Amino acid sequence: MQPTRPLAPWRAPCAYFGQRSQRAVEAFRGYFSADRIHETGPASASEDFGSFGSAWHVPSVFWFVGGTDPDVHAGAKSANRLNEIPTNRNARFLPVLHPTPRPGVEALVVAACGWLAV
Repeated sequence: MQPTRPLAPWRAPCAYFGQRSQRAVEAFRGYFSADRIHETGPASASEDFGSFGSAWHVPSVFWFVGGTDPDVHAGAKSANRLNEIPTNRNARFLPVLHPTPRPGVEALVVAACGWLAV
């Protein structure tokens, strides 16, 4: 798929590689309980994410770890307003301090182990 607008010179378009994503998903399924894993399919990550794998010629997989207050998320979901919850790079983004860092670190380690076959 071609980008629909010009990219800044340092930005590369994100490419979707199902096998790379699937490898991370399999590692997550082997570690996290089923209620903690929700596949979203391809999604916008951030404006610079596509540059990392492209520049370094390495696999890149993006996942969400959750960080929104569960009550805020449930209210937005029931009102069909999930798209209004601030995300990273938004001045109003405020992840819940606990437990957000722990599952984020767990996800990084589990995904890395899936690639390193540890």
